[in-house]
Amino acid sequence: MALDNIHGVSDQVPQSSVGSEDKAVTAAPYWLDQQDHTGSGRGFAPFLGAYYTYPVYRNVRTYGAAGDGSTDDTKALQQAINDDGQKGSRYKNEVSTRPAHVFVPGGTYRLTQQLDMRLNTILVGDPNNMPVFKASSDFQGQTLINGNDFATDGSSGTTNFFMAIKNIVIDTTNVNKDSTFLGLNWAVAQACHLTNIKILMPNNSKGHTGIALDQGSTTIVSDISIQGGAVGIRNKNQQVNFKNVSFKFCTTALAQSGGFTVVLQGATVDTCALGVDATGAGQLGAVVILDSTSINSGPMIKFHDSSNDGGDRRDHITIENLSFTGSNPVAIDSNGAVKLASIGNIDTWIWGNVNPGTYQTGKTLTTDRSPGLLSNGKFFTMAQPTYKEYTADQVVNVKAVSGHTVKGDGRTDDSASLNAILAQNAANGKLSYFPYGVYIVKSTLYVPPATRIVGEAWSVISGIGGVFGDRNNPAPVVQVGKPGETGVAQISDMRFTVADIAPGAIILQVNIAGSQPGDVGFWNTHVTVGGTADSNVNVACGSPNTASCLAAFAMVHLTSSSSAYIENMWGWTADHSLERGGHQNIATGRGLLVEATKPTWLTGTGFEHNTLYNYNIHNAQYIYAGLQQTETAYWQGVGSQQNAPGPWTADRRFGDPDFSWCAGGDQSCRMGLAQNIDGGANLYLYGAAFWTFFHGEVSTCYNCAPTICGENCITNQARVTGDPRGLYWYGIDSKSANVMVLDGRDNPDQSHNPGGWHPGGVMAGYLRFAGS
Repeated sequence: MALDNIHGVSDQVPQSSVGSEDKAVTAAPYWLDQQDHTGSGRGFAPFLGAYYTYPVYRNVRTYGAAGDGSTDDTKALQQAINDDGQKGSRYKNEVSTRPAHVFVPGGTYRLTQQLDMRLNTILVGDPNNMPVFKASSDFQGQTLINGNDFATDGSSGTTNFFMAIKNIVIDTTNVNKDSTFLGLNWAVAQACHLTNIKILMPNNSKGHTGIALDQGSTTIVSDISIQGGAVGIRNKNQQVNFKNVSFKFCTTALAQSGGFTVVLQGATVDTCALGVDATGAGQLGAVVILDSTSINSGPMIKFHDSSNDGGDRRDHITIENLSFTGSNPVAIDSNGAVKLASIGNIDTWIWGNVNPGTYQTGKTLTTDRSPGLLSNGKFFTMAQPTYKEYTADQVVNVKAVSGHTVKGDGRTDDSASLNAILAQNAANGKLSYFPYGVYIVKSTLYVPPATRIVGEAWSVISGIGGVFGDRNNPAPVVQVGKPGETGVAQISDMRFTVADIAPGAIILQVNIAGSQPGDVGFWNTHVTVGGTADSNVNVACGSPNTASCLAAFAMVHLTSSSSAYIENMWGWTADHSLERGGHQNIATGRGLLVEATKPTWLTGTGFEHNTLYNYNIHNAQYIYAGLQQTETAYWQGVGSQQNAPGPWTADRRFGDPDFSWCAGGDQSCRMGLAQNIDGGANLYLYGAAFWTFFHGEVSTCYNCAPTICGENCITNQARVTGDPRGLYWYGIDSKSANVMVLDGRDNPDQSHNPGGWHPGGVMAGYLRFAGS
């Protein structure tokens, strides 16, 4: 179906939607740019030796960018991104030690060549007057903005960590509409974020693509508006949650050219010839289309019918809560055969492997959703706050508070001062701004109700000391609320970690619940253990025996009293050093423990390389999870010196699995679970990307034959026990496992559900405990 068969498409892009081009726009100053970025309150990168004035924050106008729509701003913008402050470049100049927060005021920035992003960089436009990055008519090249830095391994996007672009407009309308052209190359990995982006391309184009994720391992792309072009998004990323993306006048909204697990949540497909094209997707395992709308468009999805294929089967489809208008079919196969005819509203429709049961060729189901998780009939979502309505006097720089000295220097204990400042700001209704720094805390940092925290280029809170040293009495490094407290607690653009081995550290504990969904929220905030220059774990954990590196008790604990919205959180126990470290044989005990019994939303999260589990949903209720990504710890499995739960001991106080179902010496069985679900009720899970790559790998020797996983590398990838009620789990992808879900009933395994990332297994739906 051609786009011109979907009536009403014009070649003209309305200028009112383009931004500030060719007209003066008056907007209130954004509070971020009014902070102290040069004096004592500026961001400080403490691991650059004696270089104390490194510019973390940079305004592109300082580098000569005009933003007037006519000046060539390419070189000025690139210099603002690259600048190392010493007349050199941040390119291939370490990863975590030279962060940059690049601010772009409103205006139209004319580009004549490709603009390259760098690792550890947040590029942020003024949300009150979003800047336009506009390709010139004489543009040299085929990509406007390149988000693949190549700084770490020379080729793969899977190590392109910590990169974000927010609040900008990408405009390619001046480039010939039929030439091959790309607005944004986003070949990135975890801890990367796109949010509040508008992309404008010529209508009826045969060659323009808005965003391409042609490689990498990211978890989320959120709150994007795309207009025009041949393809809105082309995706080959390992896994990704596309959240609240609007496609208008695209020939194809989402073209799956590869990848394995996709969640398309809250999408609007308006006047497009095709919604999702999955016909060229290779080993694509699971596609979930969730809470989406199709208006005046062609089929919502076109896919390969693998029902009669031998061996691996691809394209396992789940469509839930779709509003569809028009007479075109909802789903067709690669030959155009109708698999689901036009229907106004779809509760749940499945194509692919289902447990209990077999391969389904279009089965209609009902998913009984909990109202407390919904907003206007859809699972609640919330865009990352910009606080654009705030004025500078409503924001407090934590390094500029009289009477409370804060250093952020990676050495000084800032806990007492920070606790006093957060309490004061909460009482006065102020936003707490953390300029970049490594803020050491030797006692728990308590985040009280009525707190809003915004970091600069992932400001770091790092725990160390005796308070976090006892694994029998673990304590939180960052504690958000106390049990039973209610109120607002929102945190953006931060990173939480430990500065040294801390076996009693729960790095982030959340106790507070909000009065409204989103009152308690985390956006683009990550938890790491090791791998970075700011932590001694980076150099202290090279021994093959991980008993010497009980680095943290747990990454994140959502306690029973909590209710939180979490978007784009990466929990990374390092498998390699980003700089200045050796082998990373780290035994973090636990990943994310969810014991919340009030509505909780996990949107685009990943937890990796933890000992007992990466996710544990323990006696929890009212949980939504949209895309969960995991990797098994590389040092576990055949050849390891420790067998799970070792080197830890299972602790029943925290709902730990004890691996008693495994023989004592069964190393393939005694590997950390991607997900453990123990009891609970009203659990709604969409998109699992559970990967096992290596076993007994302690030398950071990627792709070395003796440690590469083949089939059945891990015996049990996930586990369900305790008879949960109302567990709806759609779109499960698993790599190199024998049993995909150990449930004591069917124990669905990879051999009976082959597909996805080879050797892998895939299920469109796991519904063994879906009933009440």
